Amino acid sequence: MAIDEEKRSVDPETAWEVAYLPIDPRDLGRTYQQVIRINSQSGKGGVAYVLEQDYGIQMPRWMQVDFSPYVQAVAEESESEVSPVIIHEIFTETYLVPEQNVAINSYQLNRNGHKDILQAELSAEQQKVAIRGEGKGVLDAFVRGLSEAINHDIVLIDYNEHALPNKLGAENEQAEAIAYVQLSIQGTRYCVCS
Repeated sequence: MAIDEEKRSVDPETAWEVAYLPIDPRDLGRTYQQVIRINSQSGKGGVAYVLEQDYGIQMPRWMQVDFSPYVQAVAEESESEVSPVIIHEIFTETYLVPEQNVAINSYQLNRNGHKDILQAELSAEQQKVAIRGEGKGVLDAFVRGLSEAINHDIVLIDYNEHALPNKLGAENEQAEAIAYVQLSIQGTRYCVCS
């Protein structure tokens, strides 16, 4: 019930008493997906929901925080809503199209007791880099070897991965996967996908 205009004109700070009515999109003949609109005021959750529903990308919370400003910048620049297709393009350009390609040419992995020993040859900018690292798992061994090879302190903060649904919507052993990596290099945090 709204406060009458006479009372509001006397005290403009008086709050309106309006009932909050939650509406289920199905009551309007729509799905939840059809009512999500992403604009410059949208939060991390809306962007993450769209990527998961439309593309199977399940970003961890820390990546949602990192990615949200990129979408927000595009929405502010265009002064309009950002479609799921554009959100996916922003995600791809931000995380999946590297500025510099680094390739693993070859690797050998051995286990000695509780340690993994990794030897690998990487190539970047037409240079080859040999790394050797030991650790409690392949990632730990890789990060230690790379840290030593490039003489930078690299810390693996978080790592997540999951299978992406295939074109038929199912996950199986032939499905592609996506990995989310958060690193600290010389004290600066980086978020990457592969």
